[in-house]
Amino acid sequence: MGQESEELRADIEQRRESMSETIDAIEDRVVPGRIIERRRQAAREWTGGLRDRVMGSGHTVGDQAGSAADRLSGGVSQATDKIAQAPEQLQRATAGSPLIAGALAFGIGALLAAVLPETEPERRAVQAVQPQVDAATGALKDVGQQALQTAESSARDAAQELKESAADHAHEVADQAKDAGRQLKDNVREDTAD
Repeated sequence: MGQESEELRADIEQRRESMSETIDAIEDRVVPGRIIERRRQAAREWTGGLRDRVMGSGHTVGDQAGSAADRLSGGVSQATDKIAQAPEQLQRATAGSPLIAGALAFGIGALLAAVLPETEPERRAVQAVQPQVDAATGALKDVGQQALQTAESSARDAAQELKESAADHAHEVADQAKDAGRQLKDNVREDTAD
C-alpha cells in the first residue's frame, strides 16, 4: 500500500509538471509582450544575417564564391573567375563603408516593416484590447466633460459670489462714507455754533 501511494504521488507530481509546462507554452504563445519579443528576435536574426551578407562574416564572400568555382566544370572557368571576383569586389567596396551598409539595412528593414502584414496573433491581441481602449477613451471623455462642467459651474458661482461681495462692500463703503460725511457735517456745525 505504501509503494502504491508513493507511485501515485510521483505520477501526480509528474502530471503537474507536464501540465505546468503545457500551460507555460500556451501562455508564451498568446501573451502580446512575448509575441512582440519573438517578432523582435526574428527581426534581429534577419538583420544580423543581412549584415553578414553585406559586410561579410567569419568566412569571406570570396571563400564562398571560390568553393562554388571549384564545383563548376573546366569549360566555364573564365566565367567562374569573374563570378569569384565579383563578391570580392563587392566586399572591398563595402568594407570601408559600414555606414552605407547600415543605412541600406535600415532602409530595407523599414520597407519590410511597412510591407509585411500583421500576424494573426497580433490582430487578435489588438481586437481583444480594442474594447477596453474604447471604453477607457469614452470614460476619459466623460470624466473630462464632467470636470469641465464642474469647473465652469464653479467659476460662474465664484464670479457671482465675487460680484455680490463686491456690491455688498461697495454699499458698505458708500454707507460709511455717508456716515462719515454726516459726522463731519455735524462736527463742523458744532464747531461753528460754538
